[in-house]
Amino acid sequence: MATLLDSLQTPLWIFDIERVAMIWGNAAALALWEAEDLDALRSRDFRAEISGPVLTRLQDYLERFGRGEAVVETWTLYPQGRPTTLRCLCSGYPLENGLAMLVEAQPVVERDAEALRAQEALRHTPTLLSVFDAQGHLLSRNPAARATLSDGRHFGEYFVRSVDEESVYQWVLGNHESYSLEAPVTTRYGERWHRLDLQRTTDPVTGEHVVLVSQTDINARVENELALINMRERLSALLRNLRGGIVVEDENRRVVLANQTFCNLFGIDAPPEALEGADCGEAAEHSKKLFAEPDAFIEGIDAALKARQTVTDELEMVDGRALERTYVPVFHGEIYLGHLWQYWDITQQKRNTERLEHFANHDALTGLWNRRRFEQSLFEIHEESVRYGQPYSLIMIDIDHFKLVNDRYGHDAGDIALRLVAEEMVRRVRQVDRLARWGGEEFVLLLPQTSLDGALRLANILRTRVRNFSLPLVGGVTISLGVAEAGNNEMPMAVLKRADEKLLRAKANGRDRVEPMG
Repeated sequence: MATLLDSLQTPLWIFDIERVAMIWGNAAALALWEAEDLDALRSRDFRAEISGPVLTRLQDYLERFGRGEAVVETWTLYPQGRPTTLRCLCSGYPLENGLAMLVEAQPVVERDAEALRAQEALRHTPTLLSVFDAQGHLLSRNPAARATLSDGRHFGEYFVRSVDEESVYQWVLGNHESYSLEAPVTTRYGERWHRLDLQRTTDPVTGEHVVLVSQTDINARVENELALINMRERLSALLRNLRGGIVVEDENRRVVLANQTFCNLFGIDAPPEALEGADCGEAAEHSKKLFAEPDAFIEGIDAALKARQTVTDELEMVDGRALERTYVPVFHGEIYLGHLWQYWDITQQKRNTERLEHFANHDALTGLWNRRRFEQSLFEIHEESVRYGQPYSLIMIDIDHFKLVNDRYGHDAGDIALRLVAEEMVRRVRQVDRLARWGGEEFVLLLPQTSLDGALRLANILRTRVRNFSLPLVGGVTISLGVAEAGNNEMPMAVLKRADEKLLRAKANGRDRVEPMG
């Protein structure tokens, strides 16, 4: 389990806000904080690195965690004094005496060195041999047993727990040839966990029935198992608390572990534990109907499994949600052990991005393109015009005497007039045309594949429609328009300048007119 979390590219760490101390971090977090190991990260003095206002904010987080809320913020962290900006998802993580903060701020595969060392130590542990008579009195030991076990002369003196002693006596009174148990025993080094294998045999000296006991020190293994059990529980809790959907598959594509978020994302009406052992290939075929492009969903899985390299892609679901999917292969040396899939619901993130892009490119009042976006499109159309030899024209538009509208009826009425005039003009142009608010009461219209004659005809239609259009409170307004067709080898801004000059001429010649006259 530790290997799986350390294989995530996403830095994860647990921070004790009350003690202002780090509790745990995965490999990506250690790399982020430039800590040599977990002990180094835990021993760091974060009070010296975190300002008072930030500490106050963290206390506020604790209150929110207590209400079951999560916090998503962009942080600038300063590991070793260098700024690092991260998007952090913070949620509460239960401790025995309160709440800590789980922070998800990308995947690394690392060996479970602790388990490998424990296995190697167990393989080379010496065996302790002792012989007892039928009444449990010690008859003999080998050198390893004499060096390790206490000086007691009766079998019962070695057991720490009476229940273990009683189980052995029950075996002695029975008729089974052998018996095995694991129990804490008394040694010269204190209490140790041993595996004891008992075998009935005959004393070659007396011919009496005796018991041969072989003992193996499994203390390291037991401690490691307890530690691993605790670690698995903590890592399982981590996975289940991650906001992203997680499913871990073995090398045969059977589910090893999943979290509740994964079930929620895929509409699985069963607890994550119920998925363990399930065939992921069949599950993927069943789930592909949830995606806008079912075949692409399966093809992405097949490609990732074939390449066995970390990869991230985006998926669109039929219900409109967007998911980010990351595949992480897990290796032990050269041995492929399976893989991890991580799914993030990025629907809101994409909507926020689209909203920001809209705000960046559109005028807030009229909803038309703004000047920046219009100029970008103007250069694009100019390049197409040059490439394909097609004409394009520009119309500069100004609402006549608009200052009087604002002065007489107020700016709110003026804003309504601007918006309604813009909507009326939008209804009269083609989809390929580009109408933008240039500034104030000025608009600009880009007409691709349109000569001067066509632009003049549209300009007069717009002028007539606006003049005959009734506006709330204001009544009506008129517009003046300047039209220019791009000439050979003429740059876009030069065309724009000529259209603006024509607009000024229209205003000078009495307004409510088009220049040049069509």
